[in-house]
Amino acid sequence: MNEKILCQGYQRRDGTKGIRNKVLIVFTVECSKYVCRKIAEYFQNIGEDVETIGSHSCLHNQVNIRRMLKYCTHPNVGGVLVIGHGCEYTYPSMLAKEAERSGREAAWFYQQEAGGTKKSIIRGITIVQDMLDKLKNVPRIPMYIQDLVIGGECGGSDFTSGLAGNALIGSVFDYVADHGGTAVFEELSEGIGLKDYLVSRGIDDKVKQDIANAYDKTVDFCSAYGQFSIAPGNMDGGLTTIEEKSMGAMVKSGRRPIQSVLKIAQSPTRKGVHLLDVIPDEKLEPAHFIAADPSDMLDLIAAGCHIVFLVTGRGHVVGTPISPVVKVTGNPRTYNRMQDDIDFCAAGLLDGTESMSDMTERMLKKLRSICCGRLTNAEKMGHREGILYFNYQDPVNVPKCWQF
Repeated sequence: MNEKILCQGYQRRDGTKGIRNKVLIVFTVECSKYVCRKIAEYFQNIGEDVETIGSHSCLHNQVNIRRMLKYCTHPNVGGVLVIGHGCEYTYPSMLAKEAERSGREAAWFYQQEAGGTKKSIIRGITIVQDMLDKLKNVPRIPMYIQDLVIGGECGGSDFTSGLAGNALIGSVFDYVADHGGTAVFEELSEGIGLKDYLVSRGIDDKVKQDIANAYDKTVDFCSAYGQFSIAPGNMDGGLTTIEEKSMGAMVKSGRRPIQSVLKIAQSPTRKGVHLLDVIPDEKLEPAHFIAADPSDMLDLIAAGCHIVFLVTGRGHVVGTPISPVVKVTGNPRTYNRMQDDIDFCAAGLLDGTESMSDMTERMLKKLRSICCGRLTNAEKMGHREGILYFNYQDPVNVPKCWQF
């Protein structure tokens, strides 16, 4: 697969390649969300690839500013419209400026200055239509697996997740890493008890120490906020302890060396497997633990992931506004019950009807088809779970937010 063209990607002026060609509408505060959603819905209803994402709070912090900057310059995004209300801390002009600097089509305005709801919607539709017309001329260029960045997430885990679903994604991670691509995983809160194992996979002493530091910080966070990630649904699905869940969760990262520990909205600088540390260093407080799995996937996307694999034993329905989400289950009952939402069943690994190598190849074929434009079930159903939450505020350091 590494010697073959993965797909015809969308060439960005900053040198990246995308598998989608979206216009992203960003709201900088809750007050401008309605206008953004209405503009996006207008185009979604006529089949255009227009999405919206944003943040609720009037105040902001460096973590979420970094996220929004990365969404505006994501390889799957070709155009960006940022709409502010007019009195919040976050400057839409700065987000649009960074998108424009990266070579994207970009525009911004305040709805107060535009004349309110109706006039803002009309203005936004005009701007987005112009962007869509221009995006039709984006060059297509061969994209290889070496150009691909994938993410791995698990949610609604049961006893099959570690044995089948996560094991399959771990095999995909190994394949992508072995063939020059990039893979990112996170969920250290579901790695409790595996510090020595994770540290042993660090590519060098620095990375080993970074993994140890991230692990210790996560344990402190989990202790302080009660976020040891084993839920009643996990236990109903046959898991009994966080250590048991951790062993299954970390299987999705495969077996290859860990090249680096990434911070939120930091992209890998070399190929291979990377660990994403989602606990901010600025303050030991939740960065996003409001929307759980959707927010976790958005952090993987902020690291540049073109596609995110979501392994779910109990079943999941979510998607994201920017990158396709491929939902995988190892539980045949879950798959039979939720085939409209789940994209791939890995149950053959449990009953021995399919080998890991054969199933990995089948998953890689699906991966290629999605890169070529085939919609995932979340895309077909219109799932776009993607709102940033601010759980701590740092208005004193506002100027630092624009240091990137």
